[in-house]
This record gives sequence, structure tokens and C-alpha cells, in this order.
Amino acid sequence: MKRFHGLVWATILGVGAAQADELACQGPFAKDSSHKRLVEAYGAANVVVETVDGAEGVETKASVIYPKDDARRVEVFWLDEARQARPASIQIAGTGWTGPQGIRVGMDLKGVEAANGKPFSLYGFNWDYGGTASDWKKGKLAAVPGGCSLLVVFEPDEKASETALNRVGGDTQFSSASKGIQAVKPRVQKVSVGYPE
Repeated sequence: MKRFHGLVWATILGVGAAQADELACQGPFAKDSSHKRLVEAYGAANVVVETVDGAEGVETKASVIYPKDDARRVEVFWLDEARQARPASIQIAGTGWTGPQGIRVGMDLKGVEAANGKPFSLYGFNWDYGGTASDWKKGKLAAVPGGCSLLVVFEPDEKASETALNRVGGDTQFSSASKGIQAVKPRVQKVSVGYPE
């Protein structure tokens, strides 16, 4: 999300955990949830249906929590779109939420490794799935309570050189511990949880 590029990361990470909402695979975000349950949890004024970009840029209807607050905005995509029920994926791209194990937008690579308890794999940058964590290597983030799966997408530092980015680009998996990945200083751009059909 390019709107975060200009922010100072120290300010972003200064959002206290006590102030952040938690994205957990239970309650309003449980496997059997619905738009109605989101409204019950967050209030009718804070939950709307919008047309948003879904997988691979395809526009789809989603329930959006806090639609006017970039920091707290959550997009919920449904397996049953007609009934707006059974979440397919729940996506956050702002700093007002934490995900499983405290994962949050703006977190650096070392922070995610610490949350996972070990290094993990991610795809190279500069393509449709660039920067997406691909394998948690049986770490703490591999099994999320509630039966959902965790998806984390990283973006390289905007000051990373083109040469450094080219070394870690494309449809190739890299270890988070590799020198090439660490050289571009990735941070979390997006966090989502989902329930595979």
C-alpha cells in the first residue's frame, strides 16, 4: 500500500499494543462469522459493504470495518458472497491492528522472525505475489489458533537500491535470513488471515 511509504516508521511502531485492535480467528472473525456479526460487534456506523480490489486485482464486494480510518480499516471477503457469510480472508493494511503473535503493519523482518521463533521463506519482490511469506518453516506462525491461515506481505525499504532489489526479485523463494533479503530491509505491508475452503 503506497500510502504508507511516506510515513515515519518510528511513529507507526509507536502505536501501543493496548491501543491496537487484535485480529484473531474467533469472535467476529471466526470461521462461521457473517456481515451481521461484524455489525453486532463494531456497530452499523462502522461496517459497510464496498467494492474493493480482491485477489489478483479482481473487484469484489467486501464488508469493510472502519472504512474512513486508514489505520483501522479491515476488509472481509466472503466465501458465501450472496449471504455475506463464512470469511474467505480478512485483511488489514493499517497500523491500528495486530495480527497473530503480535504481527503488525510496519514490523521489520527481525520482528517477524522473533514472532515466528525462527527464519522463514518469502517470495522475491517486483511481481504479483512479491514479498509474500511463503513458508513459516513450522514456526509459531504456521499454525494460527482458530483454524485459519496467516498471510503476511512485505515491502522493501523505499531507499533500497535497484541493484539490491534485482538480487531478490521475481518468482523465487528466499530465506528471511539471507543477506540479499536483509539488505533491502523489508517491513510488513499487509496482514491477513483466511479460511481455505
